[in-house]
Amino acid sequence: MPRPLVGVGHSYGSNVLVNLSLIHPRLLSTLVLMDPVIQPKAPAPQGPSPTQASTFRRDLWPSRAEAEISMRKSPFYKSWDPRVLDRWLEYGIRETPTALYPNEKGAATLTTTKHQECFIFLRPSWEAVSEEGHIEKRDLVPDMDPASFDRFPFYRPEPPNTLRRLPEVRPSVLYIFGGDSPMSTPEARQLKMELTGTGVGGSGGAKLGMVKEVVLEGVGHLVAMEDSEQCADAGAAWLGRQLKHYEAEQRTYLEWAKRSLAEKQTMSKEWEKRIGGPIVRPSKPKL
Repeated sequence: MPRPLVGVGHSYGSNVLVNLSLIHPRLLSTLVLMDPVIQPKAPAPQGPSPTQASTFRRDLWPSRAEAEISMRKSPFYKSWDPRVLDRWLEYGIRETPTALYPNEKGAATLTTTKHQECFIFLRPSWEAVSEEGHIEKRDLVPDMDPASFDRFPFYRPEPPNTLRRLPEVRPSVLYIFGGDSPMSTPEARQLKMELTGTGVGGSGGAKLGMVKEVVLEGVGHLVAMEDSEQCADAGAAWLGRQLKHYEAEQRTYLEWAKRSLAEKQTMSKEWEKRIGGPIVRPSKPKL
């Protein structure tokens, strides 16, 4: 893959990209993270939530046409950019039969099943944790924080676990937050800006211009779907600056690459100078 590589993610996808950059700090040159799910607490395991709604959402229609009509009428999609909704209807719906509906021919269902969607939102913990919240089978939940408030009957370790490691993020980061998003309250935004890239191995953070935030007012968590133009404009402006930074790094590398193989593999005169020169051993006293 030609470099530079840029990671662009939304919601939980942003969390995944941050973890990729932690695994391989120099793989991605910069990150564009749209309303990331990186926070002190994971989504609530019970009560009204996107997971509960998706668990019981409709996922089978008599035909693709009826599925499209149903979704265009849904209040959930009313705030989306029409172009985004068109793409969603094109690729987010598929015809049956499928593994889940092997006997339904000519009907329509979701390309990504509601089951896979919910497995992303939350992970079951009821076999490992008691109703009182005590971890009883740690081998089933090795990544669960014992100090977490929400442990039963579901959990999701990545939001708080990734938050703790934001100081280590090496690539530069542009955050695009939804001003009305419950994931991106002013306090949550400030915390990310204060942490990202500021630790050992990190980029240097906002103070060095390596982390920036853009807040889209009047937009919710689905920033990329609701205001794709502002997301694109902010991302393009950021990438323009980051490409200049990458080009400067490349010039430095290419200067080094011009050296001979022997020069690359041997210590320089500067090294010998900085190390303090040869060790001077005291002469043996004469008897």
